[in-house]
Amino acid sequence: MSAIKNISVPPSAIRVLRNKLARTRFSILAVELARRLTVTFSFLITLLTSLLFLDLLADLEIETRSLLLFSIITLTAILIIWSLFSLITKWKNDETLALEIERKNKDFDSRLISSIQFAKRKAKFPENAPMSMVHNMILETKDVSKKFNFLKVVNPKALTRATLIFFVIIITSGIWAYSEKDNIPILVKRALGEQIEIPRDTIIVEEPNILRVGIGDNIQMTFKVKSKKTSELKANLNVDYNSGRKITVPLERTENEPDTYIGTIEDVPESFSFDAQIDDAKTKTLSVTAIERPTIKNISATQVYPEFTKQSPTNHVPGDFTFFPGSEVTINIESSKDLDSGNLKFLGLDNQMPLSVNEANKKEGVAKIKIPSQSLSGFSVSLTDSEEMDSKNNAIYKISLLTDLPPEIRITYPKRSEELVTRKATLLIKYEAIDRFGVNSINLKYKREENEIVTIPLMKEETAKKQISDSYEWNLGSLKTGLSEGDQIEYWLEASDQNISGLNISSSDKLSLKVVTPEEKRADLLGRTSDALGSVDEATNDQENLNKDLESIIRKNTPNKKN
Repeated sequence: MSAIKNISVPPSAIRVLRNKLARTRFSILAVELARRLTVTFSFLITLLTSLLFLDLLADLEIETRSLLLFSIITLTAILIIWSLFSLITKWKNDETLALEIERKNKDFDSRLISSIQFAKRKAKFPENAPMSMVHNMILETKDVSKKFNFLKVVNPKALTRATLIFFVIIITSGIWAYSEKDNIPILVKRALGEQIEIPRDTIIVEEPNILRVGIGDNIQMTFKVKSKKTSELKANLNVDYNSGRKITVPLERTENEPDTYIGTIEDVPESFSFDAQIDDAKTKTLSVTAIERPTIKNISATQVYPEFTKQSPTNHVPGDFTFFPGSEVTINIESSKDLDSGNLKFLGLDNQMPLSVNEANKKEGVAKIKIPSQSLSGFSVSLTDSEEMDSKNNAIYKISLLTDLPPEIRITYPKRSEELVTRKATLLIKYEAIDRFGVNSINLKYKREENEIVTIPLMKEETAKKQISDSYEWNLGSLKTGLSEGDQIEYWLEASDQNISGLNISSSDKLSLKVVTPEEKRADLLGRTSDALGSVDEATNDQENLNKDLESIIRKNTPNKKN
């Protein structure tokens, strides 16, 4: 095997290559250092501007300003160290740079790295290899390097982006600083620890004093201001709920009071803190506690009917508050919270009734009312709990009054609207009556042509019956004034119940009697008998025809028997 030998390289060519690598290394370090310093100053300007802006906006306490300034200085120092540290972390030796350059230019074909290694005596050459080959390779590498810009491995894009951001920050901060040029010197002094008041165009002179609200309430916030400006000011209410959710409510200037701004927080779900920003004025952060208002968990009623109805007490729930006039109704209420007091307001009546709170269980309360005969249509319940929170948006419970209808009464016999009778006839009257709570009396009423109405009592019961079916034999011959042929009598029945607020009276249909001679009555009876017999004959014929049809069907469907 041939021996390995060291070789000498062309010094001028190697010098050219190493100088190019050195310039490339410097460029990489310079670009990275510039990028990091640009980022550092971008952060510094942004943070300082933010400090001044926040102080102008929120009037920061001196402790807060000092802490923020110290944090900015500390962060800036860290970023400067980070920038200088790049001189170490981004340093690349010749071999590393040579490899990066060869990746950018394939024409080197590994000759650049080989030349650097031969120059540093890190590579050896076979003993029998011609020296001219090494010299030629290095010279070729030098020629290729003349055609290639080594700085292509330097990436300036990150520096360009950082520079653009830096200029955007400079311009933005400059615009804001110019708009607040009168306040900037004061803000800088405040940032350095001086106690100087920030001049304001607007001052908030009155703000809401709300400590507690009910969960689900809509809260109106009112602020009064004094301002150098006459136009409507930009005004917002910033709400920070305890759960972390934040909302912004716009404050609008009232038409009648230009110095008054109002905003509404709708459907408050929980406790919260708030502050208001009106133009360049801002309130301190205030806290509001949200408390659950008392609500009705359960409501029911017990109805005790008037004695005459003979009805047992009944229980009722919302949707079934149907009460009978004269009943005594006890309304039972269960609250979601311990109660201090309560009140019932009745619709249709100009009165209220206090709720009696159960001392043993303060979530319960009762109220009693006697149901009137009319006007009452519903009621609402207002509650005050032990924390002095009132109920809100109280529901209205509808009440329906159960009407005591008059009895139903009808004459079941005679059926004809007009009957023919003789002067001394006895007329049989059959009747039926029904009432929810009982029929108290039934009277026969009649009148002869234009004469006065005469009443004949048929029934008077001490204990009323709900259903009656009875008859009455009316002796026409016993009338005080005798009847004559041709007289017309109109008659009907009336029934009443036991309603204590006033009798309910109903009437049957009105029927009539015509007084005729005995001969006319017999003719009427014979005519009615003939009609009845005709109906019987017709029914008989129909039955015979039906029997014949049935017999035919049976014969058709009966199989013949074979002997």
